[in-house]
Amino acid sequence: MKVLGIIGVVVSIIALGLGAYLQFSVAPAANEADIKYERMAALHGEAYYTSAEGRADQETARQNIPAGEMVLLAGGLAFILSIVPAIKKQKVAWIGVIFGLGALLLGAAHGTHMFS
Repeated sequence: MKVLGIIGVVVSIIALGLGAYLQFSVAPAANEADIKYERMAALHGEAYYTSAEGRADQETARQNIPAGEMVLLAGGLAFILSIVPAIKKQKVAWIGVIFGLGALLLGAAHGTHMFS
């Protein structure tokens, strides 16, 4: 059980790292691209929707959801891998449970529009 707990901790650290990347890099870029997309569409009308810049902004604005879904799945996997050893009294597994739950919630917030 200790090995499973350590694997859960490693997966949870990776998931939390992905969550931090999502929170501090992907989400702000997606927000900025969405705002730019709306402003430019209001200024230029239909021509902006079909332009290369418009498509690039729209794709950047949509990157938030797939990245959030990956963090959600990684956090869920880490939580599941860590909860069984934690119940069996492996103290190191509780770190994986807490980090996995944090990544799970962070991924749910961005990947499922929980707070939209």
